[in-house]
Amino acid sequence: MFNLVILLQSLASAGLRDAFSCPLSIPLSCSNSTPVADSCCFEYPNGAILQTQFWDYSPATGPDDLFTLHGLWPDTCSGGYNQYCNPSWEISGSDSVSSVLTSFGETDLLTTMQRVWKNLGGDDESLWLHEYNKHGTCMNTLSPSCYSSYTQYENAKDFFKIAVATYNKLPTYEWLKAAGITPSTTQTYTKLQIEAALTKNYGHSVYISCDSSNALNEVWYFYHVQGSIMNQNFVSIDSLNTSGCSASGIKFLPKTSSASTKTTGTTTTKTTTGATTTGTASSSTGFVTLTGNSGCLISNGKWYTTGTCATFTLEAAGSGYRLKTSKGYCSVDTSSGALSCASTITTTTATIFGYDTSSKAISLSGNTAWSAASTASGSAQVLVYAGNSYSVDFQLQFS
Repeated sequence: MFNLVILLQSLASAGLRDAFSCPLSIPLSCSNSTPVADSCCFEYPNGAILQTQFWDYSPATGPDDLFTLHGLWPDTCSGGYNQYCNPSWEISGSDSVSSVLTSFGETDLLTTMQRVWKNLGGDDESLWLHEYNKHGTCMNTLSPSCYSSYTQYENAKDFFKIAVATYNKLPTYEWLKAAGITPSTTQTYTKLQIEAALTKNYGHSVYISCDSSNALNEVWYFYHVQGSIMNQNFVSIDSLNTSGCSASGIKFLPKTSSASTKTTGTTTTKTTTGATTTGTASSSTGFVTLTGNSGCLISNGKWYTTGTCATFTLEAAGSGYRLKTSKGYCSVDTSSGALSCASTITTTTATIFGYDTSSKAISLSGNTAWSAASTASGSAQVLVYAGNSYSVDFQLQFS
């Protein structure tokens, strides 16, 4: 049997307290029979990690085509949980999650959270604070002692980054939509249909929950983790809980009102097959994702699968739209066709894009085709090009 105790003792004696120093030979959480205390390389006793999402339809909360982030929970291996494990780690007093993230320069992360990590009825800040203080303080590999040079609340900042990064890899709404399961006031679905659609994409069974009206309102995904949670080496596992919905007659109700946006103009775009689509577009903020692929565009305009999606602004400009991130405006290079966003790009040099609200596709000169030379994975940031000249084809969708 793997002797985890001896390995961790040797790490400690060598002074290796940083999460990224954990050896690759560390076993998965919940796979060791020997209790391990005060470890920076093994989540114990809360080795089952849950990424949980809400569908709040009344009152409508968050975008109408997005399950919002509920939390990232460290449960015990048997399915129970601990809470408020380390009070000294808590964000308290006059400090807020927003002020903590801003102090670490995590403005993109904060903007993303303001869009996708929503509290039913408002006051998102209180939900964030609750999730970290209750659950984040129970992740032992986020202990201040696990940092080589710890700054107050650095572990809280890492908790929020990891929670959002994990959530971004689990597009529940899109997975259901691909299986023909979409919000409706008349259509109902079976538990088997919903679970099968999510399991097909996730690779393991998931937990779904319904409210008293038998309407879908929550989805949970389960993981084990190898090494420190800061390394995000998550391994999908089957749900440790039995879904709470009825076998049939499950409603997936539309959100009664979507997040308010200001309608400013009409755009006509053309699909790659030549069909023309017209719709009223909005000046608003959102993410840019790639159809059929995981990940999203980050603030420099590149495709990335590990980390926080950038918040893009779709800004009306004459008959089209500019795209803008925290880095600056975006443009497509006239020679290479590569997309980039930077502070050196101005309103006069920014590319004017088309946008169709029906398909949510971003187009260039009427063409919705985009491509890349390779699929983004790990820490790689991959250039995205206008047109389908490269081997990986997709559309860019703003939502």
